[in-house]
Amino acid sequence: MKKFLALILALAMLLSMAACGGDANTDATAAPDGTGTSEPAQGDASVDTSDIYGGVEIQKGGTFVIGASGDPQSFNPDYLSDDYLWPIAQNMFNRLVKLTTYDTVIPDLAESWEFSEDGMTLTFHLREGVKWHDGVDFTSADVKWTYDTIIAESWNKSTSLESVESIECPDDNTVVFNLKVPDVTIISKLGWYGLFILPQHLYEGQDPATCEAATTKPVGTGPFKFESYETGVGVTLVKNEEFWGDEPNPDELIFAIYSDQDSMYQAFLNGEIDVMGTSIPVANVGDLDGDENYRVFTKLFQNRTYITFNFSDPDFSKVEVRKAIELAIDRQGIFDRVGGGGAAAEYYVSPLQTDYVDENIRIPDRNVEEARALLESAGYTQDADGFYLHTQLDGFEDGNFANIAQIVKANLAEAGIDVTINMMEYSAWSDKVKTNHNFTITMLAGYQGPDISGLAGRIQSNGSSNMGGYSNERVDELFALSNVETDVTQRAAYYSEIQQIMADEVPMVMLLENGGEYVFPSNVVGTPYDLPELAASDEYTYLAFTAE
Repeated sequence: MKKFLALILALAMLLSMAACGGDANTDATAAPDGTGTSEPAQGDASVDTSDIYGGVEIQKGGTFVIGASGDPQSFNPDYLSDDYLWPIAQNMFNRLVKLTTYDTVIPDLAESWEFSEDGMTLTFHLREGVKWHDGVDFTSADVKWTYDTIIAESWNKSTSLESVESIECPDDNTVVFNLKVPDVTIISKLGWYGLFILPQHLYEGQDPATCEAATTKPVGTGPFKFESYETGVGVTLVKNEEFWGDEPNPDELIFAIYSDQDSMYQAFLNGEIDVMGTSIPVANVGDLDGDENYRVFTKLFQNRTYITFNFSDPDFSKVEVRKAIELAIDRQGIFDRVGGGGAAAEYYVSPLQTDYVDENIRIPDRNVEEARALLESAGYTQDADGFYLHTQLDGFEDGNFANIAQIVKANLAEAGIDVTINMMEYSAWSDKVKTNHNFTITMLAGYQGPDISGLAGRIQSNGSSNMGGYSNERVDELFALSNVETDVTQRAAYYSEIQQIMADEVPMVMLLENGGEYVFPSNVVGTPYDLPELAASDEYTYLAFTAE
């Protein structure tokens, strides 16, 4: 095996099943930075890294090969929802703040930050001496330009910045957000998907999708620089010798592209790659337990697989049809067959959101006869083949999606719903479903944190991953109320009402709480699971192989 790894893999794995969104998603409930206090929020960079390997000698230099699930659509990490770019982008770019594997907010390009007493102003203090990969100085102007552009052009995660009224740069190392209303969610959202800082000097006045910075010459401030990309083969990054943070261990990272999880796993066992960028296949869960050559970790994430609907479709605009599908699906059966390190879905929000789960509002148990009765009450009658309804499920090839789709098809057939499965490459699915809304039902997954408000991206009227156009004015109002609420109890009450509306209207049919079994060679130290307080987008710094 080659000997080095980018510690970024924790969040890469965390989101490996997240379609569209990394709509990516701890519990920032009471204070604007999620600290759980009502005092003015402030962040700092005080993390002790003096002996993170416990005195173990490590090797530096060389190349580390990481398994990747597909080709990036571009190298602009903010313009589109692109899960295949996500692990690569985290090695090349930085945000103001970032999230650890366990959803804690820690500093990135911002060394510290604080809110004004009234919560209407948020000030970030930036690191000094940071340079872009092309040698140009990074300044507060890059931050302002990036976020102003995301908002003005309605890029992928513009809704994460909807509380921002304006951004000021009093000097090169200070950024001030003037807010429309106090926002207890904004710090955690800034550490998430689609909010990397981009180089103004390379993007301004250019097409954000086709310019050199987005295609052949991406430039960031991160620990690794772009070297090359070959479609269907992989992306190569090299160490940034001028990186402002801790020196990375590898000299080179290669993200090797595999068409499916099984082939990636076999390549890992054969030593062709050093680590998988996903969990191991469900069929192989447990295979390496007790093997002294590997260390195995199991983790449940705030990442959920679900079905959603096109609400403009005459069939799926009917709540009876949506409820029938919810009742027909065997969630426990899905988990038993493909669940891995996850869990069967029981609630309308992630079970890891312990302050907000309303245990009195549960997803109903499977009831095929009740599903059939609902379809008949909505006016459907069986055809000669015994089906009330024929439809198509549009999905994309990733992880366990194809297997889940087959289970869903069989479940719904029992309730008299005939489903044709159309599995596509991610880019084709994104164009058909997300861009053109040309579908009836679709299946996807996504990170729904770090704050409970991550759910808004899925069901708020303007949510970035609200594929089907679900809209409820009261739901939108409840999200807005919860975003300015500092009292956890009151905030939980708002989310209880949201959960009840979800139970009544079924904008999404929850299938699976995603988790996985992740494996590292036994001589790897500093994994995200060993160092949860450090394991964020600087994983490249801390994860390393022990010396032989």
